Amino acid sequence: MHDLATPLSAVSLHLEAADRRVRRGADPSESLAIARAEIARAFDLFDRGRELLLLEPSAEEPVPFDELVSSVLAGSGAGEAKVAGRTGGFVRGDRSALSDMLRAVLTNALEASPASGLSIALDRAQGDLEVRFENPGRLPAGDPESLFSPRVAAPGKSWGMGLARARLLCAASGGTIRVEQTGDRVATTVRIPEVTA
Repeated sequence: MHDLATPLSAVSLHLEAADRRVRRGADPSESLAIARAEIARAFDLFDRGRELLLLEPSAEEPVPFDELVSSVLAGSGAGEAKVAGRTGGFVRGDRSALSDMLRAVLTNALEASPASGLSIALDRAQGDLEVRFENPGRLPAGDPESLFSPRVAAPGKSWGMGLARARLLCAASGGTIRVEQTGDRVATTVRIPEVTA
């Protein structure tokens, strides 16, 4: 991520310099040319990073959804958290990447509140399989979507890449992750299209 932040910072600085030059009546073309080059570099770095995160189609397979959720819970600090419901369905994707994605969502919920307050439910919804993690707490003021931005983390917590990477991994299987406030609880819902085994 640091590699990507460097050209983006340079773009910002050179656009500010171009703005100052325009206000002084000077030619901003040099600053704009550097900004363009840094944007190209950022896109190149992003593309290389995306290749590392996204899955090769050959790695995809039908994965039993309920079993996937259970295996992630078994290796987590969720303690006594029980799972309500069953889907009995399958999703398509790389089992390891799907596990990493669910682990990141679960870790986020556990960091926000004690495991004793965590509830987990499996369900079917409009052709998708879904797992919903709910925990006591409040979303940060502002846009909940900002939680999926890289480097957004609670003070003293992780690097802030978990939910950003989780959303990419989920999208690779055609799924979505949504976070919302429901009363005094935060609900994180992962939905992935159901497939036949």
